[in-house]
Formats: sequence, C-alpha cells, structure tokens
Amino acid sequence: MRSTLLFAILMSLTLSGNVLANNDHEHRRLVNVTGQGAVSVVPDAFSISVLIEERGPLVSKLNQQMAARLTSVVQFLLASGIEEKHIQSMSVNLTPWYEHTPNGREDKGFILSREVRVTSKALQTYDAILDGMLSRGVDRIQRFEFINTDASEAYQHALVAAVQDAKLRAGLLAREMGVKLGNVITITESAGYSAPPVMATMRMKDEMSSSLPGQTDITATVSVTFELIENYH
Repeated sequence: MRSTLLFAILMSLTLSGNVLANNDHEHRRLVNVTGQGAVSVVPDAFSISVLIEERGPLVSKLNQQMAARLTSVVQFLLASGIEEKHIQSMSVNLTPWYEHTPNGREDKGFILSREVRVTSKALQTYDAILDGMLSRGVDRIQRFEFINTDASEAYQHALVAAVQDAKLRAGLLAREMGVKLGNVITITESAGYSAPPVMATMRMKDEMSSSLPGQTDITATVSVTFELIENYH
C-alpha cells in the first residue's frame, strides 16, 4: 500500500513538471529566420552523361550490339586520357517497343538503353570528347555540366556565412521589436549547388576550343529559431 502511494505521488509530480514545461514552452516568444551563404568557385572538371540505345525483336542480339558500341566508346575514352575510374556505365533499361500504325499499335520488340557517365579535369578537351563519343554510336547527350570536384571546403565556408546571415537577420528583427535574442531553439541545414545552364557552355564548333567555364556558386541555407527575451536596460 505504501509503495503504491509513493508511486502515485511520483507520477503526479512528473506529470505536473511536464505540464509546467509545456506551458513555459508555449509562452516563449520565438523568431524563425532563414540564412543564406554563397561561395564562388571555378569549375575544375566537366561531366558528360550519354545514352546508347538498341532496338529490335531479340534481346540477345540487342545486348551484343550494345556491348560492341559500348566497347568502342570506352576504348576511345581511354585512348583520350580518361581514367577507367572516371568512366561509369550506369543503369541498363529494357522496355517494350511499340509503334502506332494505321492498323493500331504494333509490337516491334524491345528498346535496350544504357547510360554512360564520363568525368574529366581536362576542361579544354570536352568538345573533342563529345565529338568522339557521338561518332562512335552514342544516341544522345543526357546531361553536360562543368563541375567542381572538391567543393566540400567551399561549402563549409558557405555554411558559416549562412549561419552568420541568420543571426544578423534575427538580430535586426529583435531590435525592431525592442527585445533581445536568447538561446538557439532549433537549427536545420539544407544545401544547394547552382551550376550555369548547359546551353551557356555549348557554343558553335568554331568557338568551343576558346570557351571556358565561368564561376559557379556553392550555396548553403540554414533555418534557425531563436528565443526572444526582454531587453532590460
């Protein structure tokens, strides 16, 4: 009986403490701000993703044809100085192939496709790499972009700038309301990387050798919630 009574008292105290804590949290004045930071970097590499497709009624034959074209592309890339670790043969997709005719939808067989991604730091060679891949059976270019292969340090600087921006914004709001910033209640991080449009780097053939990528921005965004306290003088 005594142990039961003691347990009931402890439960009552615990529940009362939780209610007081919750009420205290509900009455706190908070301000939530978003801070952004950006650091400009110069791309030091390019990335190309291309697609190879084969169409026909027999999957085994399509696979043989695909392997031959892929081998030709890879051999060209290796001979052009691209390291094997920078050549990635991405996902392989096999889908039914239908064509619409006056007599209705006709089953033509299958479409076998494979994506290949190439990365290189030899920026001046991207036009020759593109031409060489296209001439060896690549059906289309999926994506082309200039990239930075070591952006982690730049992102850390952008993140610090984002936090400072959030604190500055929150401080400005607090001063206008006649209060002060208190403790940080929550902080969340999100990252973004903005690259120039693909078409901005794709020029006419006679200009390709002289076009170089410009700066790109590595950005960081944080959302911070501050407690607001009375500004006692």
